[in-house]
Amino acid sequence: MFGDGPRARRALRRIDRRHARVSGTSADGRPYSARDPELMLWVQCTLVLTSLRLYEAVRGRLPSADRERYWSEAKVIARELGVADDAFPPTLADLERYEREQLATAVVPDATARAVARDVLRPLRRLPDAAYWPLDAFTAALLPSAIRRAFGLRWGTRERLWSRFVVVALRLGVPLLPARLRLVPQARGIGTTAR
Repeated sequence: MFGDGPRARRALRRIDRRHARVSGTSADGRPYSARDPELMLWVQCTLVLTSLRLYEAVRGRLPSADRERYWSEAKVIARELGVADDAFPPTLADLERYEREQLATAVVPDATARAVARDVLRPLRRLPDAAYWPLDAFTAALLPSAIRRAFGLRWGTRERLWSRFVVVALRLGVPLLPARLRLVPQARGIGTTAR
C-alpha cells in the first residue's frame, strides 16, 4: 500500500505465491482456491470494511469523500491479484450492500473455516482458551452477529463492555503515541497525515 512500484510488485508476488498454496475441497465437496477472483473480492471486502469500521470506531467517522477514496484505492491490491474491474462494487455503499448479500446467501463458515479461525485467534496452542478471551471478545465486536454465532464467539454483556473499553482506550491513547508507534513502518515519511 505504501511502497514504491518495485516494492509493491514484490509484495504482490509474495501474496500471490501464498495464495497459490491455498486450495482444496470444502466440507460440502466444492473445490476452492485462494486465487479465485470471487473469493479474493470477498476477502478484500472484509478487510476494507473491517479496517474502516475499526478506524472509525477509534478515530471518528471519515468524511464521505475519504471513505470512498479508501475503497477506490483498496481495489488496487485485489485488481492486481486477478479481480476484474467490473466485479468490484463501484461505491462504498455498493460494497456494504455486497457484504450484506454475501452474508445472507453465500458465507457459511464450515469446519475448515472454524479450524482456520481457531489457528489465527489462538496461535499459542499451549495457552488455555480462557487466556484468549480478550481477543475473542474484541474479534466478536468486529463481526456480524451471524458470523459470530457460526464461529461460536460469545457476545454478551461482558464482551460488549470489554470491546467498548478497548475502543475508548485506543481513542484516548492513540493520539498520545509518537508517529513511530502510531503508524506502520511503511506509512511513515510518505507525506500522509494521520488523524
